[in-house]
Amino acid sequence: MSKDSWIRRIGNEILDLVYPPGLYCICCGKIIDESRPYRLCNDCMRSMNWNTGRSCERCGRPLADTDPGKLCFGCAQREAIGQEKNFDRGYACTGYGACAQAVIFALKYAGHADIGDTLGEILYDYMLSIYDEDVLAGMYDVVIPVPIHADKLKKRGFNHAELIGRGFTKRADLRFDPGALVRTRGTVPMKGLGPAERRANIRGAFTIRNSRLTQIQGARILLIDDIFTTGSTIDEISSLLKCHGASRVDFLAFAAAGDMIAM
Repeated sequence: MSKDSWIRRIGNEILDLVYPPGLYCICCGKIIDESRPYRLCNDCMRSMNWNTGRSCERCGRPLADTDPGKLCFGCAQREAIGQEKNFDRGYACTGYGACAQAVIFALKYAGHADIGDTLGEILYDYMLSIYDEDVLAGMYDVVIPVPIHADKLKKRGFNHAELIGRGFTKRADLRFDPGALVRTRGTVPMKGLGPAERRANIRGAFTIRNSRLTQIQGARILLIDDIFTTGSTIDEISSLLKCHGASRVDFLAFAAAGDMIAM
């Protein structure tokens, strides 16, 4: 861990002594009582674009009223030109709006690692809104978080997707393997890149640990991440896992960016 990360973590721990994590809204920071669901104040709970309506049957992105079918525009366009995604199905708990962004930024960039467990709880409850508890427990052989590069891990001190995954699997009673995948190189930030640039940016950036190769064969895998945008990262990892024999690869994210035309 870098000196700056260490200082930031110490500062956050001191703040937590004064303002325990369960007593402030994870979105706006407003003081709340411990009874608030998901540690969100009433205003932020209402502001979150929860995925309670129609969603894409392929990637799980919330569907707008202008989406006429069962797929989002991006997935429908890919299907029309025969450019299928490598993952089987995706799920997202909320659309990526201002409130979801604030929560994710607080986790990733403000050092509030405790938010990871709360997001894991949200992921679990969302899946229970679709599947029975026993069904969910038998759907996957292993849950794997999307890895971050070693340099970023050293700077940040934790992998946010791993924290979310731990929060999810301890409730879902599923096997969790945070070390199955390795990010082999850094990439430029995805923000501002088009879909084709994102795919090129992430291509070849992951590998599977040799010790996990036999476990991947025939496995039903659920990937965990914080946000789903164009799906380039999830698609790259899914392709890798299926090339090594995975029978199914789904993903579960806290938030999904708005629908877009894939190019």
